[in-house]
Amino acid sequence: MRKIIIVLLSVMSLSLTAVAQNKKGSNLTISANGWYGYDIERTRPNLKCAGYMTYEASVGFQSHPNDSNYYSRAYGFPLLSVGFQVANMGDFKFTDNTKFPCLYSLYGAFERSLYRSKYVSLGYQLEFGITYNPERYDPVNNPNNNWLSSPIMAYFGGGAFAKAHLGKRWELGTLVMFRHYSNGRLALPNEALNAIGVGLFARYRLSDYDYRTYKNAGRITPDFKRGMQYVISFGAGAHTCMAEWNAYVEKEPNPEKKQEISKTLKAHPKFSLSGEFMYRYAPRYATGLGIDLFYSSNMKELEAADRILYGDDAVDNCPGYNPLSIGIAVVQEVYWRNFAIHIAIGAYPYRHKGVNGELAKEAGDRERGWHYEKAGLRYYIPKAHNLFFGFGIKSHSIKAEYLEFSTGIRL
Repeated sequence: MRKIIIVLLSVMSLSLTAVAQNKKGSNLTISANGWYGYDIERTRPNLKCAGYMTYEASVGFQSHPNDSNYYSRAYGFPLLSVGFQVANMGDFKFTDNTKFPCLYSLYGAFERSLYRSKYVSLGYQLEFGITYNPERYDPVNNPNNNWLSSPIMAYFGGGAFAKAHLGKRWELGTLVMFRHYSNGRLALPNEALNAIGVGLFARYRLSDYDYRTYKNAGRITPDFKRGMQYVISFGAGAHTCMAEWNAYVEKEPNPEKKQEISKTLKAHPKFSLSGEFMYRYAPRYATGLGIDLFYSSNMKELEAADRILYGDDAVDNCPGYNPLSIGIAVVQEVYWRNFAIHIAIGAYPYRHKGVNGELAKEAGDRERGWHYEKAGLRYYIPKAHNLFFGFGIKSHSIKAEYLEFSTGIRL
């Protein structure tokens, strides 16, 4: 605990030093947060206490009505911040010697107030970041830590807050949040961690706060190109195959051999080619349809694993193993200047990935379902003719298939 406090105080000290040297520091904020979370999947092996504490410190920039930026006004003058988080998973209690670490996350946060008054504000908060995990799955020494098996993971948090304005500089608030840590199937096992909990935070502003300035701010209507926009993109990523894991690792009773086998399983490349047709009807929103062509490189390995798991009859009578799949999706983009949150929900009119989806799902493999989801972030470069770079995740029933890096162009 002493180390946690030292780290957070160091972050805040560096933040205050940066603020003191910044002549434009009047829009900056310093926050500290304590949060108690609870693992929502209580069926973990040998877990008897599923609660844990998280400690955080962050530096934020509060957009101001004097700014002429349309997007800051349209989103209610949000607070954009960078934070450091320590999640003390050592608080979990097990009936055996399972070990869980502290998880260390660096994240960016978006806080938007939907209601403001002199005394209180209500709204929502979103967080995205990366996490370092020092204590991972080990079939010999830590066999029941099957949640977290990679040193680097992705982090997402989202929830609602209520805060009180104490004078013109201080805020005290509470927030209810869902938090998710996952490696996106870069390695197995990856049961991930999903938690929900309640936190308290304190915040200091470097300038006086007057809610009337925000409530009375006028709107700006920007010029934007209304109409159809067409996007072509290429994506690539890698994932480890659940069927291979179930066939070769889970079926091995000897821990030492299980460890050897788990190290031999490799992440397989995945690729996608997409075309999207969206109508931009507002500066912040565009909606449309997408056609996705997916390529999986592990069909031979998947077929071999299925023969072990389900038998030759199930494999010989299945539709086959084609590396190509076709998807059709509803696509939504939400913009902040040249950044876009990209979301797609789709179904497969053509996909032959061996045994039927229900049979695979019973074995914990959701990847072979009939529908999929994609979510990520894109940055469009206007000076490069709207070329973009993106990062996101593809999943099935909100279970990750792989992390994807993408590039493309908006026409």
